[in-house]
Amino acid sequence: MRKPVMTAIAFLAVGSLALTGCGQKNQSSSSSSASSAPKALPLAQMNPAQRDQVKDGGTLRFAISQLPTAWNGFEVDNNNVDLNSTIWNFVGATNFDIGKDAAATPNKNFLQSYDVKKASDNGGHQQVTLHLNPNAKWNSGRTIDYTDYVATWKANNGSNPAFKPATTDGFNQITSITKGDKPTDVVMTFKTSYPDWTATWSTVLPKEGASSPAVFNSGWKTFNPNWFTGPFTLDKVDQAQKTLTVKRNDKWWGDKAKLDSVSFKELDDATTTKAFANKEIDVVSTIITKDGYDTAKKRTDGELREAGSPQWRHFTFNTRSNGLTDKAVRQAIVKGINRQAIAKSDLAGLPVDGNAVMLGNHFFMPGQAGYKDNSTDYNYDPEQAKKELDAAGWKLNGNVREKDGKKLTIDYAMLTGVPTSENEGALLKQNMAAIGVTVNLVNTPSDSMNQVLSSHSFGIIAFTWQSTPYPMNNVRQIYGAASEGSKEASQSNFSQLVDPQIEKLIPQIDTEENVTKRQDLTNQVDKIIWDNVMTLPLYRRVQFSAVPKNLANFGASTFQSYRSEDIGFTK
Repeated sequence: MRKPVMTAIAFLAVGSLALTGCGQKNQSSSSSSASSAPKALPLAQMNPAQRDQVKDGGTLRFAISQLPTAWNGFEVDNNNVDLNSTIWNFVGATNFDIGKDAAATPNKNFLQSYDVKKASDNGGHQQVTLHLNPNAKWNSGRTIDYTDYVATWKANNGSNPAFKPATTDGFNQITSITKGDKPTDVVMTFKTSYPDWTATWSTVLPKEGASSPAVFNSGWKTFNPNWFTGPFTLDKVDQAQKTLTVKRNDKWWGDKAKLDSVSFKELDDATTTKAFANKEIDVVSTIITKDGYDTAKKRTDGELREAGSPQWRHFTFNTRSNGLTDKAVRQAIVKGINRQAIAKSDLAGLPVDGNAVMLGNHFFMPGQAGYKDNSTDYNYDPEQAKKELDAAGWKLNGNVREKDGKKLTIDYAMLTGVPTSENEGALLKQNMAAIGVTVNLVNTPSDSMNQVLSSHSFGIIAFTWQSTPYPMNNVRQIYGAASEGSKEASQSNFSQLVDPQIEKLIPQIDTEENVTKRQDLTNQVDKIIWDNVMTLPLYRRVQFSAVPKNLANFGASTFQSYRSEDIGFTK
């Protein structure tokens, strides 16, 4: 299951990101306290350079995990991370630049400016007016205007079930889109306040490509240059070599692309760093193993750029599973889990400060506005865990805890062949044995992970979530009910717990106009999640990107975006 990077919801990092692990089975017993303050992870290492410092010409070769099978990243079946987060930046509209601090500012190639009328000042309805760049055109030559926004909205808002969008979030909060003073002024009216509207409109489709369900769902099988825009356009696709190449777009009105061309080659994780070391490709964006890191370092003209990753490993607790239905038991279990030892073991061999990757929040990343460590009540304390299990009625009988003649037993879904999942399961079993809790390691084929999650056939399971620059958008996705007022958990709330306090706070977070108040409300929810033990953050990953040393304006970042026309090689 992948969630779209175009929108603000979190997505499960499945496939290459979660199913190739970095765990080493060396078990650590280090405590959770740090001997010294950890060094903060960089928010970005992009080798920024002014355009006059960058050469004209050259080719950059990316490794990706999947070539597009179709080109509409809004459509549910083509909601591919490589298309939406990488290739789109070269050939599609990008309305906003994302800064180190995750703040969105207009990309004036497409969006000159915008005005916002707050709901509190506009009869309860937020109104946003986009002032598009009148020079911005689709490759067909037609000016990008309000009609494109109308078509994109109607295809994605859920009003016509024949369309198959990846998500309706944000689009379904809009009541109308009309023309302003001129066709390049787009006036959007929302049902109420919607603070994360920029997430919804990070890009837009041409009306011709969203004119009907048939076109939206099935009309993007091949690249239609008239439906794209940007510094580059498609040159060729070589299915035999699994390579896609884009070239400078002579219809682009902005700064001329520094690179002549960019290629994207489909490779599996096992071969990407070897190909980089052999100078067959130039960019590997996610390196999570010691072997991969060491191999990439062998390239003499290459380097690894580092930033804190938005990906975070965690345990999801199924609160309806045997042994986990009592909140007091779940709280005790968390205090018996040595999260720091798990992080150090998973990341063994990588140049990572084990303290720096610890994560104390379910929404905000360290360095992101609003981040607070709300985990302090749940630090590793096995003696306290034992006391709380005693108090909950689970008494030791030899080495195991029993209550009413039943043993305290938890099923851990261990994804076979996934070193992180296997390593984390082994350490969980070891930690729990120390406090008298039995853990059954249930071998689970990795390709059945989605089915296991959706059927809730697990007690505890470990996988990776990826956060976004919009941490307060759609809290309901992972931690709430299916809809407001529902008693059922949302599809991605795999803990199956619906907390009435969280349900009261979600509508406030969705509509609060004051950013500081909104962050406070979100941290209130975070504390409730910690107390309920719905998911337990283990650690955040570190992003290592392998690139040539002289590559400018691209590298590793937590959230910061890049402009494809500025990427190139320094003079």
